[in-house]
Amino acid sequence: MSPILELHGLTCTYGSLTAVDHVDLTVRPGERHALIGPNGAGKSTLFAAVAGTLPASDGRVMFAGRDVTALPEPERARRGLVRTYQHSSLFLDCSVLDNVALAVQRRHRVAYRFDRPARRFRRTGAEALRHLDAVGLAGRAEEKAAALSHGERRQLEVAMVLATGPGLVMFDEPTAGMSAAETERFVTLMGDLPDDLTVLIVEHDLDVVFRLAGHVTVLHLGRVLASGPPERIRADEAVQRAYLGSARTEDVFIDAGESP
Repeated sequence: MSPILELHGLTCTYGSLTAVDHVDLTVRPGERHALIGPNGAGKSTLFAAVAGTLPASDGRVMFAGRDVTALPEPERARRGLVRTYQHSSLFLDCSVLDNVALAVQRRHRVAYRFDRPARRFRRTGAEALRHLDAVGLAGRAEEKAAALSHGERRQLEVAMVLATGPGLVMFDEPTAGMSAAETERFVTLMGDLPDDLTVLIVEHDLDVVFRLAGHVTVLHLGRVLASGPPERIRADEAVQRAYLGSARTEDVFIDAGESP
């Protein structure tokens, strides 16, 4: 099966600093692919370059067989390459349903007016409610987004992303700031996403990573240190050294659900 995302020699520099150093990466359709690494590894910069938020200094970004390196973020999103951010971006004074309805509207290219609720446009209400139901928020549809908890806002963002009909979704630290219960709900939600939806996730919580990802890529000092199935990454001594130096091997993934 042809890759949905390919990075060829992707490089990002800030003056004399090379934050991402000739990274090659392949993501297959339907894959749950995690990007991890210690602080300063270049994960956020790589994410921004793939999404189009930050221009690459060198290399290519291929999405669905097309070179999108020169395209801005909105155009990449229209083609199905969509990202979320560490901080929720919602219309807090609008209802939960209307937040999703606006995303549905955008997908169908329906002209929108802010003098009446988006759900009044034809086709948007039922579709928006379906996406809310998929993330467990159908019962909160009429409430304002501002009334949602941090974890519920993340759920709402997922509904909005699904409403755009993406091919690949990039989740940037999605469980940051969540309680244990909210994290558990989010993990369940991610597990219930459609099988044909490709996910690329940057996540600091290794327990979440090893529960969700079928493939893990480790960045260190801007380069790919290792890439493969979770069990191989867990046992990789170079990965363990990158995270904790000379610390005991069995402590590297202490919170990741099982001993390496």
